[in-house]
Amino acid sequence: MTEIFLSTMAMAVASFTLILIPMQTPSPSKKPLMLILLCLGLLSTGPIIFAFLPWLTQLYISMLPLLFFLLLPSLWFYHEALIAEHQWQWTPAMWKHLFPLLFAGALGGALFLLPKPSFNAMFFSEQSHDDTYIHLLSGAFFATVIFWCVLSWCYVVMMLKRTVKYRNKLKNVFSNDQGKSLSWFSGVSLLIAFSWVYALAVLLLDNRLQFIGVSENGALVMLVTIVWVMCANGLQQRPGFEDNPPPTDVKSQQQPTKAYERSALTNHDLSVISEKLTRAINDDKAHLDPELTLAKLSAIAKEPSQYISQTLSQHLGTTFFDFINDARIESANHMLTDTNQSVLDIAMATGFNSRSSFYKAFKKFNDLTPSQYRKAQKV
Repeated sequence: MTEIFLSTMAMAVASFTLILIPMQTPSPSKKPLMLILLCLGLLSTGPIIFAFLPWLTQLYISMLPLLFFLLLPSLWFYHEALIAEHQWQWTPAMWKHLFPLLFAGALGGALFLLPKPSFNAMFFSEQSHDDTYIHLLSGAFFATVIFWCVLSWCYVVMMLKRTVKYRNKLKNVFSNDQGKSLSWFSGVSLLIAFSWVYALAVLLLDNRLQFIGVSENGALVMLVTIVWVMCANGLQQRPGFEDNPPPTDVKSQQQPTKAYERSALTNHDLSVISEKLTRAINDDKAHLDPELTLAKLSAIAKEPSQYISQTLSQHLGTTFFDFINDARIESANHMLTDTNQSVLDIAMATGFNSRSSFYKAFKKFNDLTPSQYRKAQKV
């Protein structure tokens, strides 16, 4: 009964989310998300089919190769849509991710067309058989499972590397990366890769490690967790650069508005822009805006965003994210020393939108927690 409950829960959550997504604000990232949930929802039907719809067992098992090999590119496309600097759309180069589906479809078709006795002998009989065709299909199915596990780890590693680059780009545009860092997606990607290795171990060992918790139920629990995390976060997640794309290269500007915009900025130009940024912090208190972006700072300083980005990286040796958060922490230092306001109130007053992000930034810049810093100043 536990398997039925877990399977039903995963199906229900995935199905409900698939109903909700079309009701949300349209976004290109929602299409691959729906494909992911469709794959996960269908994969989770196994225990229900085995228990109540046994006549669909052969169809379900025959679909597994297709579902597995469709899930990986769906995750890749969804991740690509979330980190895209401009609106994500399908390109011919993406077809390469679907090539394994040809083999998976052929294997699934061969399994579906097997006579019922041969299919049962292949998957549900412990006796050895002399049928060469069954042996070939069994070998192909097992090799496919191994290949999928290896391929899934390759995808996970590549997505993690892309996420690191994406987060670095975020720091050039946003003063706050909350809701954009995709930590949850990195976690669920690792869990997906691990869960299938776990499921393979269960398949090979036939619940022999059940005494330490390695069982079919464990695999189902991970599947439910994956579905839940994907649905809960996918409904809220928007592409990171949806409203604020990164600055373009200086050299790509076609219509310069100042003399020095015709070429790379000189040291004098960088110094002038640096002074404007200092005034934006000291006079305009731009850093206290929790939703401050590079575009907003550009409007305050009256300089193109690409030049502000260039000044920060080349002249000041920092990123937009660190530049603004450094100013915020400096303001917080004064408030911790001169006032009795709570740490949370100071965090909100200095431009942070959560206690956790404030503590993380404060620890990075001061190597102390806010409370430790306040005590040290009173000594």
